[in-house]
Amino acid sequence: MSIKEIKALTGFSYSTISRVLSGKADAFRISAKTREQILEAAARLNYRPNILARSLRLRKTTTVGLIVSDIQNPFFGELASRIEQILRAHGYSTILCNTNEVPENEEFYLRLLVDRKVDGILIAPIHTAEWGAMETLVRETPVVLVDRIFYETTLPWVTSGNAEAAETVTRELVRRGYRKIAFLGGPPETYITRTRFGGFRKALAESLGRVDESLVLMKGYSVQAGREMMARLLDERPDVEAVFCVNNLVFYGAVGPVNDFELRQARPVMMAGFDVGDYASLMKRPLISADQNLGELAGAAVGLLLDPEPGAAGADNHKTIPVAIVRHRLP
Repeated sequence: MSIKEIKALTGFSYSTISRVLSGKADAFRISAKTREQILEAAARLNYRPNILARSLRLRKTTTVGLIVSDIQNPFFGELASRIEQILRAHGYSTILCNTNEVPENEEFYLRLLVDRKVDGILIAPIHTAEWGAMETLVRETPVVLVDRIFYETTLPWVTSGNAEAAETVTRELVRRGYRKIAFLGGPPETYITRTRFGGFRKALAESLGRVDESLVLMKGYSVQAGREMMARLLDERPDVEAVFCVNNLVFYGAVGPVNDFELRQARPVMMAGFDVGDYASLMKRPLISADQNLGELAGAAVGLLLDPEPGAAGADNHKTIPVAIVRHRLP
């Protein structure tokens, strides 16, 4: 139904009806009786405002774009769900874009969302730095980086304590007596691999004096990459004692080759990784998981986008969320 039907039912002018429906009755001194008649008519006709017309008038679309790198990854699926719920509670709808870890897709979706005039964009980027056209795009639309961030940027961002968590997990493995510890990572230039491997390397260098580079493989963030890296590692270094996987999908891919190896060799290989916690009970094996706080990540990212702190950029707009270290089936 439109304002035209309300006008036909009540006899009031378009301007009076519009002011009542937009909550401006008091400002224009519209009587309580008139307001009541218009609202009753709107309810009877099941009136819903024209979102497009309102957005053009207010120059707001009440939509936010969310760009993630792999929606099939349970981590990003849950993060997207939490962000959508928070945005919906604030009256915003969410446009979800999935880049499949392809940088060109990321650039395409960012331009698309800016062209769609969304009110803001949350992005877990594949790029490690702002590319050429991005500087112009972010001047038109507010952008907040979430989870993955750029190494140097004035954009607001929210991420987890990745390096610190990786360092803690690695020290835990060393404390439990493991010395031949492998690292399975994604592309080495990406933020997540670089920061998590940095924590891993620091812990091993300080605890054991060096990192055995033959135990370090970096291929990708997928289940397939984890499977291939782990199979190659066990073939080349069957003496490996523990493995630290850069993310949950790499961990899931590595589990199969490790299980097969343990059956053949009758010797366990300790496993650790990020964000495995929710699925640990399905694996029936000891493991250590660095679990990110998805609720805090989502809330902080939406908060920076919708209610930014004073100042266009700087430390106030950069937030790091602590990571919980969880030990499953370990004393």
